[in-house]
Amino acid sequence: MKRRSPYAPLLSLSGPGLKVQSNVDLLPKTTMKMNAIADVFATVDQPHELKRLFETIRQMNVPSFLLGGGANTLFASTRFEGVVVKLGPTGFGKLEWLGGNLIRVGAAVNLPKLIKYSHDCHLMGLEFLTKVPGTVGGALAMNAGAGEWGLCDYVERVVVMTRSGFICCIDRYEFRYSYRHSDLRDVIVLEADFRLEPLNASIATKREEELKSKKKGQPYHLPSCGCIFKNPKDPVTGLSISAGRLIDEAQLKGYKMGAAEVSKEHGNFLVNKDNSSGEDFLALISLVRDLVWQRRGIELEMEVQIVGGPLNSVVLAG
Repeated sequence: MKRRSPYAPLLSLSGPGLKVQSNVDLLPKTTMKMNAIADVFATVDQPHELKRLFETIRQMNVPSFLLGGGANTLFASTRFEGVVVKLGPTGFGKLEWLGGNLIRVGAAVNLPKLIKYSHDCHLMGLEFLTKVPGTVGGALAMNAGAGEWGLCDYVERVVVMTRSGFICCIDRYEFRYSYRHSDLRDVIVLEADFRLEPLNASIATKREEELKSKKKGQPYHLPSCGCIFKNPKDPVTGLSISAGRLIDEAQLKGYKMGAAEVSKEHGNFLVNKDNSSGEDFLALISLVRDLVWQRRGIELEMEVQIVGGPLNSVVLAG
């Protein structure tokens, strides 16, 4: 007799607007190309199906994780024993000009597409996101950006769902955000309105080219999560200091654990050289943090989300 899957109640939810699968390879779903499998992977295209999915997850009391574009996510082990949830582009890929300086964007829209659409609407302001991968929902949850700028600075209104299924609108002054952090990580972003500025094509192009030039030394040709650590404050001056510079000064560039490597090009990038597992990356992250602390007395804070691990776990029970 075939053994019934312990996730059968979730798998039975599959239908229009909700696709639920078991034993899904996560390698193509993250920019780090992690060697990891999800017990269950659910792609959702309708808010009512999202509510139904989380009701079942809560009833079953299993771990869940909401995956954006996979650009800032590191799975800690080779199997995620729970449900990975992703918002699909059919239901959450909206792009709409609201008139004036406002555009409405679905959570599943990727950032390069958002920048292009803003220019198509003769608006600008988001050029600092050039070459930043990921989706709008994930970028808002972590206030993604470059330098001191973050996507939350341009939010006018956000539509969110709590994990109990309650949908509400939040204005920009009704949630807190700071450097690479946002209260929106505690809810599920469905869509957002952004207030931008009128397009000046030459200024927008200049901004993009400047950012592309700054990122030339970053190893985007290799699987990575982008910057692993936030830039900390210098304990003496109180000024922001480059995490990459601290790692470089600790002579860690090129150091490897398994197939996980501190990039030879940029110290704040950890790259996957050959089908690496989360365990390799967690060990390398711990080593880097320890050596920087010993050398400079500065504690490096994670920018990347560690899923299911002992560092900054963001797995939420339903």
